[in-house]
Amino acid sequence: MTHTNENLLHQLGHLLFSGVLGTVVGGLFLVLGADSLALPAGIVVALLGLASMVWFKGSLRRYFLILLFLVAPFDLSKAVVPPLDEFYSPGLYLSIGHVVLLGLLVSWGIERLLVQRVRLQVTRLDALAFIFLGWIWVSALMAPGNKITLAATAVAYSLSVLAFYAVSHAVQSMQEVVSILKVVVIGLILQTLHVVGQMLTHNYLPLPGSKGSQSSLSTLTYGSLGESAFRPVGAFDHPNSLADYLTLLLIPALALALLGPSRLSRKAWLTAMGTSCVTGLLLLLTLSRGAWAAAVLGILALCVVYWRLRLIGRTHLLGAVLAGSIALGALVSAYPQIIYRLTEPDDRSTESRLVLNDQAFAIIKANPITGVGFGSYNRAAHEIRGPSWGGISKDYQDMIIQLVVHNHYLLVAAQMGIPALLFWCYLLYRMAAQAWPVSRWRDTGAMALGIGLGCALISQMLFLASDNYDVDIRVFLLWLTAGLLQALTRLRPLAAAPVKTAPTRLGVLT
Repeated sequence: MTHTNENLLHQLGHLLFSGVLGTVVGGLFLVLGADSLALPAGIVVALLGLASMVWFKGSLRRYFLILLFLVAPFDLSKAVVPPLDEFYSPGLYLSIGHVVLLGLLVSWGIERLLVQRVRLQVTRLDALAFIFLGWIWVSALMAPGNKITLAATAVAYSLSVLAFYAVSHAVQSMQEVVSILKVVVIGLILQTLHVVGQMLTHNYLPLPGSKGSQSSLSTLTYGSLGESAFRPVGAFDHPNSLADYLTLLLIPALALALLGPSRLSRKAWLTAMGTSCVTGLLLLLTLSRGAWAAAVLGILALCVVYWRLRLIGRTHLLGAVLAGSIALGALVSAYPQIIYRLTEPDDRSTESRLVLNDQAFAIIKANPITGVGFGSYNRAAHEIRGPSWGGISKDYQDMIIQLVVHNHYLLVAAQMGIPALLFWCYLLYRMAAQAWPVSRWRDTGAMALGIGLGCALISQMLFLASDNYDVDIRVFLLWLTAGLLQALTRLRPLAAAPVKTAPTRLGVLT
């Protein structure tokens, strides 16, 4: 490349930097708009400083990529197209993660298409994801109701799929993966401080742009014992959303920690161990039974894989079970509300889920092939009632009718039909299966991270069956996790030495 061309590229880069960063700054003011502009202004100034430093290092794409993983788990948003009052549909909420994603799409797209002049790639998994997204759009546009709200809901889901695709292909080196892991740990530290503050004050300490949380959903009362338990939400709007985020972090961190300091740099191993312990503790404090079950499934899957690879043995398992039992026993003794969550009545939570499932089955039975339309579940729920509906009180009916079925598989089938559900299940399988076969990995740390991300997605398969995964931040984080795993598998051929002898590239954490 000639010196003249390099200067032109630098000038083009400066223009892109100004335009993209201006868009992001404007979006941040929109998202974080509050009575006081002190916090938004401080964030904007910090971003300007960070962006300037990153720009002089030569990669705006890398800046937005890493920033995306820092801000994604902070559910701070502003309604662009809010849900309708009569029939609920998620609509479109623009979050900080969405704004940064748009910056990543612009900077990465221009860098690749105009500067590097390389065509965009589409893997088989990408094609499956875009087919499912197209299915969503057709279903939304053909559904009855307010077309603007339904289209906005489809746009919101599209941002999750675009995050998957952008991350899958924008990550260009293992060093960038390590940088992503570092900011994920920083984000966890911020979340932990927020949760600790909430637990100490029994207050949600809402951030500007947060939707807040209803106290009835975040405080459990054990009537027979006369005790209550506060459920922290972190920077989310519900304890289960926080629990889902922690599940996605716990299993990959545990996968790295189980390698031991002999296969991972000591600093990286200690970081993984600390992350595992912190996420495990916070996960228990959320009192989310669905997340607990999902985490157990993901950890069991991880242990099976590691056992087959001879990375762990009977001594490791017995030691882990013993240490975990002691730690859990001590925690339960200090905070018995954890065990009460399993043994005491659950404020009709299970009953509500059964009623919602019954209603969803009735909707599916009435519309088995095409469903009622993406974003139109609540409209159908007002028209179609399940067999158990007549057995509950009028007040209980009024409460239930405002909710969406807390089972994502039933939600997909009800809105888009059984064929779409089967396709979604296959897509989930393909997402989790990216880490296999493990014989292709040539770097121990990358292999462990890949297996951990795959097992985290396996855990989501169970969590999806127990909670409300409508178009929200949990869907965004699920697709983002799948995107990071695909990025890792795309870099897999670049590793150089066999697994048994290679020092892990993740050792650059030192």
